[in-house]
Amino acid sequence: MYLPWSYIHSFECNACGICCSHFSVPLRPNEALEISRKLGRYYVEIRKDRFFLRKESRSCPFLLSSHLCYLQMLGMKPRACKLWPFYIFKNPEYGRREEAAFSSKLGTFYIYVDPRCPGIAVGRPTEKLMSAIEEAVEIWLGLRREQVLTTSSLKALARMGHESMPKIAPIEDSWLLSSIGPQIPEIGELRNQSHRGALYRLE
Repeated sequence: MYLPWSYIHSFECNACGICCSHFSVPLRPNEALEISRKLGRYYVEIRKDRFFLRKESRSCPFLLSSHLCYLQMLGMKPRACKLWPFYIFKNPEYGRREEAAFSSKLGTFYIYVDPRCPGIAVGRPTEKLMSAIEEAVEIWLGLRREQVLTTSSLKALARMGHESMPKIAPIEDSWLLSSIGPQIPEIGELRNQSHRGALYRLE
């Protein structure tokens, strides 16, 4: 059961990796295209006409041993991953309208939180939590890409010289382009541009 945001005291991502191991990650068409073109079509799968990040065993293939996200390092982290544990709607999809309502300069939204996240603490909301929700709303609306309050600090990556990073190799992208084409009006331009830059996959 998801909780209205007003029940939550604070949130801080502690890089536990749970969200990268227990859930399927839906991809928007443009995200599926970017991942397929740059990292390889293997990492995208289609289920019931929807795109998902393909998982290896239970874990996301881009989850580093430090529990940080390799896609985030590349600036390619999916929106669904950026938003968790927050669920944002324009209507009170899970009830409790008054408790879930969140008013900001961008309008009123209905925010719910997944209590399975270990970084969640129940109680009276802090200013920092409300700032994190503002950030999540901006990401949800497509007004923002960078994460600050809704993710763990990537400064830790500078201390991980031992971390094994995937190798990059060229790939072909015709499979995903043909699959996504009807969903993205600009697909023709993407096809035209594909020969201008190298396409990559992880090895």
